[in-house]
Amino acid sequence: MSSLFDESRDRPHASPAEETPQPAPVNVRYQDVLMREAYEALREGKVRQAATIYEDLLKRFSGSLDEKEKGLLSSEAAGAYYAMGDYDGAQQHAERAIQFNGGDDQAHTVLGRIAVSKFNFARAREHFLKIGTTNPARYLGLCLVAVKLRHTTEAANYLREGSAYFSRRDPEYGVLSAYVQLLQGQAKEAVMAARQLLSTLPKDIFLLLLVGEIFMTGGQYGEARAVADKVKALAPDNDQLYALKANAEYSEENWTVAESLAQESLRLNPQNAYAQTVMMKCLVRKGDYLGAEELGKDILRRAPEYALGHANLGDVYFVMGQYDLARLEYEQTEELMDSLTKGARLRKARMQFIDGNYVEAAGLLTELIEGYHTYYDDAMCDLLLCYDRLDNKEGVESVLDKMELRKSFYQRTQQLMQKFVDAA
Repeated sequence: MSSLFDESRDRPHASPAEETPQPAPVNVRYQDVLMREAYEALREGKVRQAATIYEDLLKRFSGSLDEKEKGLLSSEAAGAYYAMGDYDGAQQHAERAIQFNGGDDQAHTVLGRIAVSKFNFARAREHFLKIGTTNPARYLGLCLVAVKLRHTTEAANYLREGSAYFSRRDPEYGVLSAYVQLLQGQAKEAVMAARQLLSTLPKDIFLLLLVGEIFMTGGQYGEARAVADKVKALAPDNDQLYALKANAEYSEENWTVAESLAQESLRLNPQNAYAQTVMMKCLVRKGDYLGAEELGKDILRRAPEYALGHANLGDVYFVMGQYDLARLEYEQTEELMDSLTKGARLRKARMQFIDGNYVEAAGLLTELIEGYHTYYDDAMCDLLLCYDRLDNKEGVESVLDKMELRKSFYQRTQQLMQKFVDAA
């Protein structure tokens, strides 16, 4: 997370990469020297070292620090603990900063990000709205919530609304802009932008993880895994890196590894819905639909406005053949989400199938199987169902031939193929 301890604290979202540290004057207080050391540690991605220094300062110099300085130290410590993945520690320091400084924007930024990490989007929004209206962190935070919820238009609007208050060179603006591009269906452009940003980003764990998500959703699974490994070197206990890596491993068909990584993420943060989603997909592949359904319901109990939660639960119902329930979840997804990702296109095809528009569904699915991606096997199974409903025997045979190479990877593929063999 970008540190705010610098000479431009009135310009709260300045990036550390833009700052040129100045040597401390000879008569500077010892605590100021330590604060500068902590800031330098953050710049280098040494978040645990920075957190230790902030803790030491708060304990050793509590009597000589004024309220404003205590608030500053507490908010900086909160940022360091957040980057480490220690959300309890981050929350304690952020709340303490608010006690010292009242409306501490940095503290609300941290609390908002914690809430996002726990998929509590309503609370995240509340914190970001408490940030000053001229502080870019307000708009970037609200954009983050919209991006996670797949509210593409809303995310783009927040970037435009806040554009008067931050530089287009701000790395967080750049990363979120690339994410919005991705959700608008411009995956190639978004990935290219993410690659360019990655070469210039400071060692900011928060931004690195967002870049990893762009790579992941854009189909660049190896690059997503590489970003996760980079984060692990900086903050080995951050749950989000394991969830990101689990998704990448799942997409590259390393399902046992993916499940293990998702479990590690959930050990660190039981509310990480990104990791729970990987567990859902692993259960579906094994044919444990009831287990996947329960996980999906658990996510939505905590985050009812999470569009991908509805989409993933709808996928479980569709595979189970419970099309009415799938329709309800997909309709909720469409109401909440306006993105053009491959997953969104698969669900659009499934809605056509549920409505009996098999030709339209088959057309969408044919486009989806032109290249491999996470939804390839499901798209192939769905296309088989479409051709069967259309009594297109040639189409059925063609898809069955392609599925023969994939039958060992997915229980649904095996079940459908056996069904057609038995029928023949």
